[in-house]
Amino acid sequence: MKPNIIEGCPSCSSIGELAGKSEEKKDYRLAHWPIQIKLMGTVIPFLDNADLLVAADCTAFTVQDFHERFLKDRKLLIGCPKLDNAQLYVEKFTEIFSNIPIKSVTCLRMEVPCCSGMTAVLKEAIKLSGKDIPLDETIIGVKGNVLSEMGV
Repeated sequence: MKPNIIEGCPSCSSIGELAGKSEEKKDYRLAHWPIQIKLMGTVIPFLDNADLLVAADCTAFTVQDFHERFLKDRKLLIGCPKLDNAQLYVEKFTEIFSNIPIKSVTCLRMEVPCCSGMTAVLKEAIKLSGKDIPLDETIIGVKGNVLSEMGV
């Protein structure tokens, strides 16, 4: 095995750790890996005291300035509330919110009705965790424009 080569799928790592450069200052817009909700465990060290962005899969492809506008200074998890199991999301986020101090959660979703499930999942998980975590929702139109931003 060559040094600094990652084999297989790493779990819950910062990008700097993946590159073998935890102290080097670089502009990594995505600061950790993996980002897919289904791939995450419930012990996620990089979420400790984080501002969490939970984005529906389609949002990053729809919003032209996704990284600069939404990802900056946040930790990202992505998923699809229509195609994935919403009850498993509720259970996973409930455990995450119960065990990890999260500063805030922003739900970034599309305007289509099925995407509202992501906000419902997060609201339920925060409630079940017993924590008082601020939750904001940003709704994106199918042409990439922001339709609304509000606290939930």
